[in-house]
Amino acid sequence: MTALQRAILWALRVSPKKAPSLAGKRILVVQIAGMGDLTLAVPAIRAIRQSNPSGGLDLLTSEKGRRAAEGCPYIDTIESIDLNPSPEQGVPPSAGMGKFLPLLRKIHRRYDIAINLMGLYSPQGAVRMGFFLRFLGVSTIAGRNTLGTGTFYHCAITEDLAVPRNERDSHLDLVRHLGADNGAGDDLEAWPTADDERTAESLLKNLPGQGPVIVLNPGTDRQEKNWPEERFLEIMRTLRTEKEARFLLAGGPAEADLTERLAEAVAPYALNTVGKISYQGTTVLMRRCDMVLTSDTAALHLAWAAGAAGVALFRKENLGRYRPATEKIICLAGEDTGEEVSLEISVDEVTRACLECLDRQELAG
Repeated sequence: MTALQRAILWALRVSPKKAPSLAGKRILVVQIAGMGDLTLAVPAIRAIRQSNPSGGLDLLTSEKGRRAAEGCPYIDTIESIDLNPSPEQGVPPSAGMGKFLPLLRKIHRRYDIAINLMGLYSPQGAVRMGFFLRFLGVSTIAGRNTLGTGTFYHCAITEDLAVPRNERDSHLDLVRHLGADNGAGDDLEAWPTADDERTAESLLKNLPGQGPVIVLNPGTDRQEKNWPEERFLEIMRTLRTEKEARFLLAGGPAEADLTERLAEAVAPYALNTVGKISYQGTTVLMRRCDMVLTSDTAALHLAWAAGAAGVALFRKENLGRYRPATEKIICLAGEDTGEEVSLEISVDEVTRACLECLDRQELAG
């Protein structure tokens, strides 16, 4: 942390206060992150709503987060902003500020409580979040005080990265500290529509053969979390030979070319679902499939929400915060080889885990 960042955080500091009652309050939940991050935040959002049935509960998230929150019954209004649009959106990064300032004016002094469901994982991020939350003009700001950088929180829990907690549980720790503990449970959720159900049924009908169905999500938005394309292809061919497996390729728009190449390589026993079914609808495919194979990305959290069996590929450093709390998903961790290098896990290790997962499913009937 630089001297300037330390000085700014000192200037943004507020006096701690006792957590206020959430009942009847106008609450803004802040989760400006990815789709998987939003899915992990759902149990906390649900707990807030159950503690505040007569008040307001709005969400401020990213454009990707908005898609993940569609259909959520616990949120009244969703506002979204992306200050750094991804290249596939075709929007220059500078365009984000033009939308951000009007949004700030719109939500200024509109809420009683702002709850930030994001960790402060860099001094720069802490300064940026501190300025934003202080500008909101709310009487109570709550969040996770990561490594002492949350000086601007009136109500906070301490977050020590040396002992990482699952992100879902960190969110729940925070809202329970605020009094939101009405037995809402900690299950993840998704809300597929009737159209999603019909689309999933159509995709499954168009997949020939009789072998087990595997939903495969091969891409992420972070190079260091990616597993090489040729290794996914080797796994697909092996599982096709040994189990007559069939594949539904899943992912976001940025992975469309990758999923299309993999689907074509194993055609006709693989279909590319990207652009054909919604994020929420993918849970329907996962509920009906035999297993999910995915990198550490939003699809992993959807598989957890769907109760699906599967195999997940992790960087070792991410296991603590993102490992799903279910025995149905086998988690494999590769050594941390740097941000510009793909994930290093052997094909043999992933093959064994996939065969183990499929055998479990066969035994379970």
